[in-house]
Amino acid sequence: MKKNNLYIGILTGTSMDSIDCGIFKFDNEQYKIISFHENHYPKDIKSKIINNYKSLKENYKKNPLNKEIALIYSDIINSVISKEKINKNDINAIGMHGQTISHGLFNNENISIQLGCPITLAEMTKIKVVSAFRQNDINNGGEGAPLAPLFHDYVFKNNKKRVIVNIGGISNISFLSNNNNNLFGFDSGPGNTLIDSWIKKKYNLEYDVDGKISAEHKCSDELLKIFINDKYFNKNSPKSTSTEYFNQKWIDAKIKLSVSNFSDGDVLATLTKLTVISITNSIKDYCPECEEIYICGGGAFNNTIVSQMNYQANKIFLNKVIVDTTNKISFPPKEVETGLFAWLAMSRINEQLLDYSNITGSKKPSTLGEIYFPK
Repeated sequence: MKKNNLYIGILTGTSMDSIDCGIFKFDNEQYKIISFHENHYPKDIKSKIINNYKSLKENYKKNPLNKEIALIYSDIINSVISKEKINKNDINAIGMHGQTISHGLFNNENISIQLGCPITLAEMTKIKVVSAFRQNDINNGGEGAPLAPLFHDYVFKNNKKRVIVNIGGISNISFLSNNNNNLFGFDSGPGNTLIDSWIKKKYNLEYDVDGKISAEHKCSDELLKIFINDKYFNKNSPKSTSTEYFNQKWIDAKIKLSVSNFSDGDVLATLTKLTVISITNSIKDYCPECEEIYICGGGAFNNTIVSQMNYQANKIFLNKVIVDTTNKISFPPKEVETGLFAWLAMSRINEQLLDYSNITGSKKPSTLGEIYFPK
C-alpha cells in the first residue's frame, strides 16, 4: 500500500554552495511542491573535501566524510520534516544524489563518484533511501549524466519547441519532446564553475552576485575564441563533463595560448560569455527552430547570464525566442533539481523503466538507483 506519495530529494551541487532539500508529491502525471529548504554548506566539510579529493577518489566509501555528509543530510531531513509537521510514515523514500567527487571518462571507463552513505541516511531518518543513480546508468552503458532531461520532460513539456537549461557548476540542456521531437539532452559545458573559480581566485568572493562584476567589464573576442575552440564543444552527444575538466587549470592553460594581456574583470566577462555561447550554440545546432528557453539552477540568478542568453538567442535564431527562468512556468529555478531526485526515487520505488538512451547513451530502458532500507 502506498503511503501518501511523498518523496524527498536532497543534493549538494558541484559548487558546494548549499544543501538543498525538497519534499514533493507525485500522483500519476501530476506533481506538487510541498516544501523546499536551502541549507548552509558547512565550510569545514567543504574544505575537507577539497583537500582530500585524491584519497576520496581512491576509496571514498571508507573515508569518514562519506558518513559525515550523510549525517548532515539526515539532520536536515529530520529538521525539515519536523518543521513541516509531516508524518514520516507518509514519506515513501528519499532520493539522495550526494556530493560529486569525480565524474568522467578515465582509462576508457566512465566513472561517477558521489559522497554520502545511503545506509547511514536510511538509519538516521528511518526512511528508505534511493541512491547510486549515476552508477546504475553507467552499468547500463551510459555516461551517468545528465539525469535531468527525463524529469524536465515530465514537468515542463508542452506543444512548443521548448528547451530547459540547468546551469549549475556544469550546464546541461534538455530538448523536450513534443509532437515532432523526441526527448534528448547533454552537458553543454561549464555553467558557474569557471566563473566561480576565477572570482574566488581574483576577488576572494564565492561567486559573482547577480553577475554584477562581469557586467562591468568587456568580453575579449580573442580569448573567447580560444575558450570555445576546446575539443569538448565540438564533441557529439551523448556527452557529459565535470569540474575535473573545466577548472582553474583549464582557464590558466587557455590564457597561456594568447600573447595578449587581459584584466581580471575582462577574463571574468569572457568566462561568463563562454557559458552563454556554449549553451546557445548547442541549442542552435540541435534545435534551430527553438521557441522557448527556460533556465533553472544557480545560473538562473546570474542576471548577466540570463540577459546575454536572451540577446544571443534572439540574435542567432530566425524566430523570436522566449528566454526566461523556470519561475515563468511555475517552478522556482533552485527547486528543480531536488524535484529531479525525488522523482527518480519515486520512479525506482515504483520500478519504472527509464530510457536514457538518447541522453547518456545507455543501452536500454532500466530502473535507476539502489534502495536502502532502515534497520
